[in-house]
Amino acid sequence: MDESKLKDEFEYKDGLPPCLIYVDEEGDWYHKGAPIVRKDILEIFYSNLELTPGGLYVIRLKNEECYIEVADTPFVVQQVNVSPSSPDSDKTFLITLKNTGEIERLDLSTLWVGKDNVLYCLVKDGRFPARFSRPAYYQLAKYIEEDTDEERYFIRCNGHKHYIRMSPPDAAAGTGRT
Repeated sequence: MDESKLKDEFEYKDGLPPCLIYVDEEGDWYHKGAPIVRKDILEIFYSNLELTPGGLYVIRLKNEECYIEVADTPFVVQQVNVSPSSPDSDKTFLITLKNTGEIERLDLSTLWVGKDNVLYCLVKDGRFPARFSRPAYYQLAKYIEEDTDEERYFIRCNGHKHYIRMSPPDAAAGTGRT
């Protein structure tokens, strides 16, 4: 099939064809409507995923590239743990990402509240926004305090107040997840 006919069948974005992959708000992946459940396949997609400055998620694999349709963000925080748990030690917030089970240190300075009061952060060295699942939000909410003078919320960690933003940090501003 020639490329002009293919362009008529599928909507190209930024010159890229669609992968025919959709990621819903909960971070579940689908190809042509069928769930993608194989962890090894999802890991390949995640490891070859890029976010363009215009907010387009692109899979670049070998010499091929295509974009995926995303309802919100492909990254979802599934779980939050605090380490160590003793009161006199420094705290580290660890998040587990859905689908891959990867564990990352949560950068508290990247927390923000988006549309419909959903909590987000940046993951993968600040390259991607991640949405908190409801259970993960409740796990983190135990540590959220209110600053009544500032009329803002924060998480106290290791002697510092980390305020939760009302808009995304600069690195996520172009993603449309506000």
